[in-house]
Amino acid sequence: MKKTLIALSCTALLLSACAPKNSLNQYSYNDVGISTIVDFGTVITARQVGITGRNSGTGALVGAGVGAGAGSYVGSGSGNIWATLGGAVIGAAAGAAAEQAAANSTGIEYTVTTEHGDTMTIVQNQVSGEPVIASGSRVMVQTRGTYQRVIPADNLPTQIKRPKGIKVID
Repeated sequence: MKKTLIALSCTALLLSACAPKNSLNQYSYNDVGISTIVDFGTVITARQVGITGRNSGTGALVGAGVGAGAGSYVGSGSGNIWATLGGAVIGAAAGAAAEQAAANSTGIEYTVTTEHGDTMTIVQNQVSGEPVIASGSRVMVQTRGTYQRVIPADNLPTQIKRPKGIKVID
């Protein structure tokens, strides 16, 4: 039973490390049906940055369980207790380090100047195979609450007619 619980915990940790990261073409289910404010601008610079991932503590818990389980096979009497405790401590440290390494990622920091003259930096995940938006490119900055992202907009028109049926009164 103990070995089965440890194996299931390790499997859950490994699967959680494979969670997909948001990309330019991927939205979360939380984004569906939610409006965002859009501002247009130009990328001034783009640089690669490291993103420290969120460590939930699951790695430490799983590591402590595995380490304690392994330590319980060492020695007898009080030596067995110390080996179990030592295994739990070492396993917790190793599990926390493994979870942090799996959670860390690479991102891109974009410096964008908007059409209104505001300059901002926005960091977003860099998904493998997705191109970095080059300096000088026209972009759309989507803002929803405190979340922002930069999307290429070179393919969008720069002028459109006012939608029919809309009358703006100044």
